Amino acid sequence: MTQQVPYDHHDISGGITVKLREDLSLDDICMQNIPDYNRDRFEAIALRLFAGKEVIATMYVLDKQRQEGSNYDPDKLPVKKIKLENVSVAKLFDWFEEFNFTINTGNYNLEDMQVINK
Repeated sequence: MTQQVPYDHHDISGGITVKLREDLSLDDICMQNIPDYNRDRFEAIALRLFAGKEVIATMYVLDKQRQEGSNYDPDKLPVKKIKLENVSVAKLFDWFEEFNFTINTGNYNLEDMQVINK
């Protein structure tokens, strides 16, 4: 699975691509780390990582059985947010085969750069 996600926060911004380990999906990660996670009811659709004083992996899961209701924008996809706190960095490397990211200050457009020291 490879997905590029734009990210803009604080002084620098950028995007990241991640390839999960072979034969591993976001649902597999949820099954291994969230008690009572049920693939028949939920579908993991996004993962957010925060690393600072602690590492928090936040899973966003679609509840396939509960899609009706009036407490959300009908043009949006209602999801549940499940936080996995105190995730070890070693565990993250168990999940990811590779990741690649570039961040910049925003003072210049990355597409306007030309690398000259090849």
